Amino acid sequence: MRNTLIAMIISDSFEDLQPVLFSKLKAEGIKARSRFGETVRGSAWFAVVKKPGSHDVMNPDMSGWNLSDGETYLTRVEPHLPVVARKLSEVEFTRRMSIPVWMPHDHFSRTPPAITEISCMVVEKRIHLTAFVRSLDVINYLMSNGDFLKYVMDWLVDHTPYRHGTIGLVIGVPHFYIRDSARMEEVEYREVYGVTEYGAHIKENYLSTAWHSALEGILNLGFKKPTEWGEFFEGQKESMFIHRLMIEVSDPDEHEIHDKAPFSRDYGVDYAHDYLICAGYIDRRVDQNILKDGEVYSYAERARYCLRDEKKVDQLYECINKLTEDRWRRDAYVGISRPWDLEHDDPPCLRGYMFFAESERRLCGMFYMRSNDAYGAMHANMFGFNLLTRYVRDLTSFESHRLVHFALDAHIYGEFYDSVRELLYPEMPSFSAEITGRQDTN
Repeated sequence: MRNTLIAMIISDSFEDLQPVLFSKLKAEGIKARSRFGETVRGSAWFAVVKKPGSHDVMNPDMSGWNLSDGETYLTRVEPHLPVVARKLSEVEFTRRMSIPVWMPHDHFSRTPPAITEISCMVVEKRIHLTAFVRSLDVINYLMSNGDFLKYVMDWLVDHTPYRHGTIGLVIGVPHFYIRDSARMEEVEYREVYGVTEYGAHIKENYLSTAWHSALEGILNLGFKKPTEWGEFFEGQKESMFIHRLMIEVSDPDEHEIHDKAPFSRDYGVDYAHDYLICAGYIDRRVDQNILKDGEVYSYAERARYCLRDEKKVDQLYECINKLTEDRWRRDAYVGISRPWDLEHDDPPCLRGYMFFAESERRLCGMFYMRSNDAYGAMHANMFGFNLLTRYVRDLTSFESHRLVHFALDAHIYGEFYDSVRELLYPEMPSFSAEITGRQDTN
């Protein structure tokens, strides 16, 4: 792949992963204040555990997270596991099984859930889990949160025809409390470069080059599989895909649109303003229905005033308020997914996003998608996500920002293979043909 730096952390077990995360924080993290004590924190990491092992059978949820009304990870996730098992068993290649953990009213909790989403995919007859973890105390909670994810894995393996796979962690703010650092020892570690069977991690300067690199990686190093859209669209019955693609863009305000992008700037702005943000209310609370005629949902509706929510919460507005009051908050998260999406034939591709400080001056916007059409939608998605992050940056008085885009299943549909090849590798005329063409015009 061209001009990319691709890295991730791959460990055999959670026991092996813990000292690696601690050591990486010691080497690269920054000190930051917290409501609960001084921390060393990092930003937007991606880790995969190859052999998670089995959970503690005596206690399937050792995470310690709970709310005053008795809600736990177990009470939020376990009721949905039968649906997930049934759907995975019916359609092995489905990419629709993603369980929301975060609920909009968690904005008003002193300790909202750290695990916000758990996605499930079958690859080569193995169930693989990927969790979006908005904030992770690597000393006190990695092992217990990992044990809960192992319980989910074990449950699904016991109720489907598939075997155990890997567990991926998309971590917004990894950290440890300085008061706990004496309990851990540093170890040597390495980060893995390239597109692997466990995932891929692309770092680029610009949105345009990030999209180009993503297409290149999927087309050249991805795997083929059928899709659920084949019965409706002949050209989409097959796709090339990468399982777990994380893209980091360091300078997203420069070279935003590739010269061969399948959308215009006007379309990108309209998509962001209307479908993603509800931009007319970016600086104030939404307190009314914002769906357009014919829309079942939009990302803006889910983020700001979801009609089906019992308690309406403008999550985006709450995030802006949190970061305005304390730029080091780790809970400026917007949940797009809802439990009823598990039974929907077209659930939201975007599952959630968050904003967090990488320094006193720089903000990061991190977006998690269960499925992403890399040729037809990814570039416009990233353009819209970047515009939203820029608005939040300006409203919360940060000077710059960075964008992180994660796709659980990043794919190119069969009908676009040739279009992508032409985009990546355009045919150049030979010297003789160029000369002949010039002569013909004289």
